[in-house]
Amino acid sequence: MNLETQTDFLYMNIEYNIKTDEYKVSGTINDEGKISILEAFLSTQVGQGADNREPNIKDVYHIKIKWYPENYRFVSESNVGNFGLRDGILLDYLKKIKSPR
Repeated sequence: MNLETQTDFLYMNIEYNIKTDEYKVSGTINDEGKISILEAFLSTQVGQGADNREPNIKDVYHIKIKWYPENYRFVSESNVGNFGLRDGILLDYLKKIKSPR
């Protein structure tokens, strides 16, 4: 039996408020790692095909990305409802942290 422990992965919780266009981020990934992890995660999504599901309409979206360094695997959870919207939110956040105002 393989029980997952907190030390098996690094994670990042991203909360995006669509009305204020503000992000709140927490987790175990440091600031330098956020860029690398987001770029790597988004690169795994390229070529996955269209997601035709309707996105959830929310004021605040929550996205969690787990990264397992042992096998370089990613797992994501969100309340977004559509991978295109999820990835768009992540890409917007990535752009903001790469070129802060």
